[in-house]
Amino acid sequence: MQPLEVQPETSSSSETFLNLLKLPKKSLKKLYEYLNPVDCYNIAKCSKPLEHQVKKHKNLSINTIYLRFDNEKSCVGAYFDKFKYTACVFYSWRKGDGVRKTWNNSYYLKAHKFQNYLFCKINHPKEVKSLQPTLFPIDCISGMMETFNELCSMFPSQNAYIYVGVNVNDRKSCEAFCSTPLPRQIHCFRLIGTRPPKTDRVRKVFRAANVNGTVRVSHQVGPACMQDELINSYNVVLDNPEWITREELLSLNNVSIDIGHNNLTADDLNAFLMQWMFLDSDQIRVERLEITLSPQAFQNKRSITNGLILRDWNPKVREGEYFDASSYLARTTIRDPSSFLDCKYSKDIQRDDGRLATILFYGKKLYFIVWRNRFPYRTIKEARKKEKERKAAAMMSKVLNDALRQLNQISQEEWNRKTEWLEAVVTSRKVAAEEEQRAKRKYFEALKEFLDTSEPKPKRKLLKTITIFKNLP
Repeated sequence: MQPLEVQPETSSSSETFLNLLKLPKKSLKKLYEYLNPVDCYNIAKCSKPLEHQVKKHKNLSINTIYLRFDNEKSCVGAYFDKFKYTACVFYSWRKGDGVRKTWNNSYYLKAHKFQNYLFCKINHPKEVKSLQPTLFPIDCISGMMETFNELCSMFPSQNAYIYVGVNVNDRKSCEAFCSTPLPRQIHCFRLIGTRPPKTDRVRKVFRAANVNGTVRVSHQVGPACMQDELINSYNVVLDNPEWITREELLSLNNVSIDIGHNNLTADDLNAFLMQWMFLDSDQIRVERLEITLSPQAFQNKRSITNGLILRDWNPKVREGEYFDASSYLARTTIRDPSSFLDCKYSKDIQRDDGRLATILFYGKKLYFIVWRNRFPYRTIKEARKKEKERKAAAMMSKVLNDALRQLNQISQEEWNRKTEWLEAVVTSRKVAAEEEQRAKRKYFEALKEFLDTSEPKPKRKLLKTITIFKNLP
């Protein structure tokens, strides 16, 4: 018995591709409604016509950009408008032969969780690790900057906030950040690392960073971050700085300070309050301090306010709730509960120059608040009133402009009508005058011809012409 020969099956079906450039407008509009920013980026990167198509049908703009300078973990993150909680991550690197590889994905994350995912994650996604070669060197930082430039060229990013994180334990990442100029100021700058770095390296990174906002330091970085750029920045956030001492706390001259878990004692915090109480106001900028109390400070909370005259809340002196009225008016979303503090049951202290501050214990946290605006709700009410008046004035001016425009249009139409009538009258009179001049010219030519000749025929012609002129109206 001979074995049965099995023939391999050949599939007659072939793969079909969709040509986006030939789809009708209605289909494209429906298609782009279901695409997220990552899909739009992948499509726009294929060709220039597709990039123009994405810009036309999707019309996205970047709200926030995140850059992580961390060698092989370098990546770009972004939030787009119309996608409030869609966090997009872009990885890009070049192999030793110059070939560029990319990987991107989108997650449903809020901004603070996305920052922790992007800057605090030790390992990058498994898909990226499987794509990156392990034996050959790769250049991830240049790939990250190429992706950043592509995003800024594809989508409008003039009003985007820039968040930057630099691994100060990696020399290559620090050098790349120092040599890479960013187009705008950094809204939030973050030092990340797993061990204390060299002080000179941190100093170079701070000098290269053009920060106009918050400086945040991971707890592993240590006291090497206590540079002039951090001490004099507008807002500083120290994540669990167990290394911070009293001298370093007193040296902070920031407007807003946020300190996590630490080993500061109650006497250290009391020294900070006494410094604000008796130091010249021109030498201290602190307006808000949020600090997590250490176990020793929590047990001795009463000694934190030693030597201070504490006052109860007086509604005639200040508001019962603290928040930043300017930032609240600038926000377009609903009220954020985390930015409001109930200070009705807190204690107040007042300097000799009249500046008022509040000391609030909330759980294991201490809030120290300087009242730059003692009645923020009144400020908001006045601002809203001015906004209503401005809108009413704008509406009134718009109505008046429309009325004036309509009156001008009516008067212009009347003027055009009279001008046309006058032109018609002038034209008709001009035509009549020309006909009269032509008739007179014929008459005098005939009369001259009659006088120059004695033949009877011209005489009869002249008499006929005169008869014609007599019959004219």
